[in-house]
Amino acid sequence: MRKCDVGGQAVIEGVMMRGSKGIATAIRTSKGNIKVSVKKTVPLTKKYKILSLPFIRGITALLDSLIIGIKTLNYSASFFEQEEEESAFEKWIKNKFGEKLAGDLIITLTMIISFAVSIGIFIGIPTSIASIFKNFGFSSIILNLIEASIRIAILILYMFLISKMEDIYRVFQYHGAEHKTIFCYENEQRLTVENVKKQSRLHPRCGTNFIFLTMFVSILLYTFTGWGNFIERIIIRIVLLPVVAGISYEIIKWLGRSESKFSKIIAYPGLMLQKLTTKEPDDMQIEVAIKSLMAAEGIKDMKTIGELLIYGNQQLKEAEIDTYILDCQLLLTKVLNKDKIYLILNKDEEVSKLNENKFKQLIKKRKEKMPMAYILKDVEFMGLDFYVEEGVLIPRGDTEVLVEEVLKHIGENDDTSICDLCCGSGAIGISLAALRNNIKVDLVDLYPIPEKVTKKNIAKHNLEERTEFIKSDLLNKIIEDGKKYDILVSNPPYIADEVINDLMEDIRDYEPHTALAGGEEGMDFYNIIVSESHNVLKKNGILAFEIGYDQGEKVKVLMEEKGFKNVKVIQDLAGLDRVVIGNF
Repeated sequence: MRKCDVGGQAVIEGVMMRGSKGIATAIRTSKGNIKVSVKKTVPLTKKYKILSLPFIRGITALLDSLIIGIKTLNYSASFFEQEEEESAFEKWIKNKFGEKLAGDLIITLTMIISFAVSIGIFIGIPTSIASIFKNFGFSSIILNLIEASIRIAILILYMFLISKMEDIYRVFQYHGAEHKTIFCYENEQRLTVENVKKQSRLHPRCGTNFIFLTMFVSILLYTFTGWGNFIERIIIRIVLLPVVAGISYEIIKWLGRSESKFSKIIAYPGLMLQKLTTKEPDDMQIEVAIKSLMAAEGIKDMKTIGELLIYGNQQLKEAEIDTYILDCQLLLTKVLNKDKIYLILNKDEEVSKLNENKFKQLIKKRKEKMPMAYILKDVEFMGLDFYVEEGVLIPRGDTEVLVEEVLKHIGENDDTSICDLCCGSGAIGISLAALRNNIKVDLVDLYPIPEKVTKKNIAKHNLEERTEFIKSDLLNKIIEDGKKYDILVSNPPYIADEVINDLMEDIRDYEPHTALAGGEEGMDFYNIIVSESHNVLKKNGILAFEIGYDQGEKVKVLMEEKGFKNVKVIQDLAGLDRVVIGNF
């Protein structure tokens, strides 16, 4: 069990915790948010050595706690105050002493009034009632015991009655949340709502225990003070209060450390009294207590892998992303640089705040329908990993049909020259080069991002000696340089302009329209490439295109009209036209 001196207090819709990093107060505001305030304070017992001595430190800690408690209560109340005109008395104090000093004076007056009322209820009334029994000839010891019994009865009745008040009941719930959270922390469990809920709400270091102990100690002390007149008894009891507080403080400190049977017996009545002063909290109240303790102890609010997966799944599911579970896993694997198996086996592992924020940023992008490939900067094609980013078309499985068809025309050891026109990411040409060891490939595109991405993928696959990027507007630069190829392969823009706006969000809003739009009927690029291919293809060279599902016959006729032979339309696994290939 963790040894700590964390203590707390329930306030209006919140919890105050006093820990190693200061005093933290967490309040659930009317808007449902949690407001946390942390103040660095040094206890009086640490400021002045004499005040830290045994028995003296008890009354010091009591006064210190009272001041902090009242200030914290006032702070929590400020979140729920309705604007009302200041009274004449409040205005007078502020005008006379200034706003800051006025606040201190009000707190002092509150303490004096509270002290006077407490003296009246818990000393004045019990000793007055007990005096009645003097007429029956009871000894001073018996009279003191009667007085103590009346005092305890008043205390229990008072606690019972106020617990029935709705506002006080909620404060007592926060009191329970405070105890449960401290127990969870002491038991070295992670501070989660579920872990806190399992803990007991009865804590031996509670202020309720302290109140009962003062009652018990006072019984012992007052027994030896005799039974003078009413004024004498009141004075003696007030004078002995610091002694009572000092002894009670030492006992409660001991109860917090000891696990002995005797300590449990001493603590038992106070723990039972806590059944009145603490109530079972709800999840939202526990959240407040957790925030307060973490701030007081300087604990970073870190999420686990499991919690982040739940968060991501919920976010993507709400965005109606069908693959939300897989997408969420992939995004977290990217952030943590781990595989999916690791996530499954280590759901309780905490994730740094930095990585949590990175993950949430990626989730936000995916919610906005950014394609996973652009977020991950990676996509698989032909069993190879390719770098991609916005500005290049994402390689898709449909395009693998084109690569596989071209590979049928290249032997394992053939010395073949290939041009990949409108290369984008370079996926087609680089895949061909990676799967045939002797071929050489020129990758052609006009735009700077495809150039950057293609060069990066060339380096990624160590193909610098057999592949080259050429910047050209279609075949213009190739024709100018007089280059000739055995195979010209291309996945040009082929979507009709009027269809662009009807595409899925992730394609329409993110993928480059320069790689999609193929003119009015989607045939503009096919017309140009087929016409100019004569200038770059060797005799009996091959021209191979990826096409739209409804363009097979059009492209076939176009190629045949331009002198191509053995023109075939190849279908994909779905039975849709996907590739047109022929010989020059």
